[in-house]
Amino acid sequence: MDFSQSLTLGYQADRWQPSPVAGVWRYPLEREAAEHGHVTSLVRFQPGAVFTEHEHPLGEEFWVLEGTFSDENGDYEAGSYVRHPPGSRHQAFSRSGCVIFVKLNQFNDADREFRVVREDQGLWLTGDHGFRRLSLHRYGGVNTSLLEFSEGGRFPACCYRAGLEILVLEGQLDDGRQLYGPLSWLRLAPSSVPELIASGHTRLWVRTGHLAGVAPASQAG
Repeated sequence: MDFSQSLTLGYQADRWQPSPVAGVWRYPLEREAAEHGHVTSLVRFQPGAVFTEHEHPLGEEFWVLEGTFSDENGDYEAGSYVRHPPGSRHQAFSRSGCVIFVKLNQFNDADREFRVVREDQGLWLTGDHGFRRLSLHRYGGVNTSLLEFSEGGRFPACCYRAGLEILVLEGQLDDGRQLYGPLSWLRLAPSSVPELIASGHTRLWVRTGHLAGVAPASQAG
């Protein structure tokens, strides 16, 4: 939880942990406390699993990696991004099973938009830097998007002075010391200048602008 330090975690299949709810498993990436506060994790629902109704005091957002996630608002298949605003409640379930990437209690309290973006909506933008981008959300200088490199290339190294977070969805990233494959997670501290190369077809979930001025949990007032 010390956001002034960079952290990288390669995926290890044996790190999954059972949650308090039968049929729901969690893979912790960053966690302020066991069952509340700031959390980033992978979550796996076995077919038919139901997570009882619960509240998200400072919001919830997730990207569906596999299968279909459902709640009272609808069904969200793989390739869907969903944001539930601060104070929202829902009961989550999956009929056929799913895996999602989840961030809890990390919203600005004034960010009250319920939002759904599906990657097949035709909203991708193609630039001149060897990748295309799908904007998922923007608020208060924080940007969340998908980047897709069709034939590899250099990760853009500008404009990340306020922090950078990446989840590898497909392909590989190379930082010159280590290769990061699917479900690897990287959190680079403010002022870091990433030297990352995408190898072949690579897809990334990316967030920028969210770590500057954030104190470690032990220092938070």
